[in-house]
This record gives sequence, structure tokens and C-alpha cells, in this order.
Amino acid sequence: MKFYLPQNIFTRILRTELSEDNDIGFQFLPSALISKKLMTEDDAIGLIPSMDLVTYKDFFVSAEIGISFNALLSNSYLHFKENQTTIDKLFLKGDISSNEALLSKILLKEMYDIDITPRLVTPEFMVQDENILIAGDENYEKELFLNGLSFAEEIIELINAPYVNFLLASKDDSALKSFVINHRDDFISGHPDSFENFLVGYPSQSVEFISVNMQHVIFDLEDQDLEGIKTLLQLPYYHGITNDLFEIKFV
Repeated sequence: MKFYLPQNIFTRILRTELSEDNDIGFQFLPSALISKKLMTEDDAIGLIPSMDLVTYKDFFVSAEIGISFNALLSNSYLHFKENQTTIDKLFLKGDISSNEALLSKILLKEMYDIDITPRLVTPEFMVQDENILIAGDENYEKELFLNGLSFAEEIIELINAPYVNFLLASKDDSALKSFVINHRDDFISGHPDSFENFLVGYPSQSVEFISVNMQHVIFDLEDQDLEGIKTLLQLPYYHGITNDLFEIKFV
């Protein structure tokens, strides 16, 4: 079985907490590519951005395993220019997925009652007095999180529920069920107290921030996380971005 994961700190932590399984081949990819990969392969599962389900409605989704944020820690951070009365543009940088593209538009509509189309920029784009949403490890590698707004926290406030950033999904329900049965108990003991040895080379403030707040990142989903997923996936419909609501195929 192939298991595709986004390239970020949180998926790597999840990988280390899984029990050994020689039947699984792990591969890290940009998060925006994983759903497409799952469509072309049998006997494969992946952690996909939750908003990918808007496009890939036929995927089966685990009701037990995912990556859910319920406080300050986040995979993405918003940076706003100072002394502005409104926002006329927002740049997207890093490991951008459907979550950042769709939810940033919805969030700004809710926060400022403005309609914008977020614009993707290259990795070389310099963050200098611009409104920008940065996704991925750059936030911690360069300590950018210190001056940013937690995207997870903003979404949590918007939906009044945890922000499930990544769903464990597959087009093959038997592969998904098999993995969950074998690994759903791997996360019972929680996370380590410190990630100093795991985050070698990261700035000390980043290591401390992640170590202190990782307790608020959940891999074994609960009822409140499932409600959060449902609410999240209704947002594009209620904001006129999509034309229909749909049932999530939980297994």
C-alpha cells in the first residue's frame, strides 16, 4: 500500500508516531498533488487537504484519523500590512492547497466583507509589507509565525469547531479501512513532550512553540472534529463558490 503525505512538520510527526508496517510505502508530496495521485492508483491512501473533497466528492474519508488543529498552532499563517483600512489583494506562498485558496477568500469575506481572488506567488517572492498567507514549514524555519496570525485559529473562530486541515482519504474504501484498523490505536498515548531531537536545525523559539502547543494538534479524530469537517465543507456553498452540498463518505 502507498501512503502519500504532504511535506510539512505535522505530517512528519504523524509518520513517526505510526507503528512499524512493512506493507506501507510512504511518499511525501506537495499537498496540492496528493488527491490527483490517489485518483490514478489503487491500494493507496493519503492525507489530503480537507477542501479537496469539494472536487473529489467520491473519496472515502476516515472518521478516525486525520490532522486537526484546535488552538494556536497552525500549518499556515496570515501576515497583514500595517495601517491599512481594507485589503485589496492577498498573496499565497508555500505549500498552497485548496484549503488556503478557498478558505482565505471566505475568511476575508467574513472578516472584512471584501471579495478578493488570492494570488499564488513563487517561492522566491519576498515578504515585504504585503498581505500574504504562507503555508508550510517556512513559517517555523524562518520564525515567520512570530509575526503572523494563525490561520488555524482564524478558521476555528469562523466555524466554532476544530480546523481539520488534512483528511485521511482514498478512492479504495478497503485500503482505508485496513490502514485505520491497523493504526488507529497508534495515537492513544499522545505526542512527545519535546520535539527538540525531531526538529534539529530549527530555531529554538520554533522548537519551543511547537513542543508546547503540539498537544492541541489531534491525529485521532473525535466527534467535534467530524462536525468541524462538515461545517468547513459547507462554507463554499454558502458563499456561492460551489453549487451544491454533498455527503461526506466517512468510513
